[in-house]
Amino acid sequence: MTATARGTNRGTTRGTTARSIAFARRAWRQQRSTAVWLAAVIGALLGVLVATGSGAVDTTGLDGLVPAQGTGLVTVHDTAGDLLPMTTYLLTMTPAMLGMLVAIVATLTLPGVTADDVRGGGIEVLLAGPVPRRALFQSYLGAGLLLTAASWLVATVAFGVTAASAFLVTGTTVTLTPAFGVALVAVPFAMAVWSATATLLGALLYPGSLETTAGMNGGPIRLLALLPAMIAVPTVLLLPGWVLPALGLVLMFTVLASVAVVALTARGFRSTKVLSA
Repeated sequence: MTATARGTNRGTTRGTTARSIAFARRAWRQQRSTAVWLAAVIGALLGVLVATGSGAVDTTGLDGLVPAQGTGLVTVHDTAGDLLPMTTYLLTMTPAMLGMLVAIVATLTLPGVTADDVRGGGIEVLLAGPVPRRALFQSYLGAGLLLTAASWLVATVAFGVTAASAFLVTGTTVTLTPAFGVALVAVPFAMAVWSATATLLGALLYPGSLETTAGMNGGPIRLLALLPAMIAVPTVLLLPGWVLPALGLVLMFTVLASVAVVALTARGFRSTKVLSA
């Protein structure tokens, strides 16, 4: 690669980052902090539910769903030293539940990132300039991910604080593995990237699919965005000994699929179709 090409790539990357931050600030001013506060409340409630709401649940007959010997990622014992299977299971599923929250937030915030440019025709002005189409769409995606990351951080901190406080009050002993820490980051990240990318596809190629009249509050695209968080990812967390490799595959396929979808969106975008929707 020549020095000129490297300089061009660096300039494109800096421009994409700057646009992402600018788009995120604009959307933040418009949407305010509603999503962040909602994430904080949900994270705190999830922490209380996991720590105090499931300890006495009878898991008899649920061995196929709730492993009696734990999941391998975490273990939770009561004051007598007995394993709490349901609490252990719910704590194991926490990355998936936070991933679901992040995926939902992404589907709600991403349309707001593009709304002004799409409705006001600003996207045509941007595309008429020197900004490459794919770089512009990557900027939209980056802005959505920044807003989603804020909600994820707030939800994770709220969950951690409330759950840790509840465990201390009840005298419950919790053992976490490094793989759980990886899952707590990797799963929400993967779900945020995929959900935001799928929503970007809908917002720019099929804007009608995000309308509330489409059924299920914009069901077709949002279902596509949330499906991995609902089905595939929770299963990964219950693979003893294979969690880290499985998470690696999830991340790899998520990034590759997102790159492909952004390229598809850039190639198939028609401003007249979006502006007339």
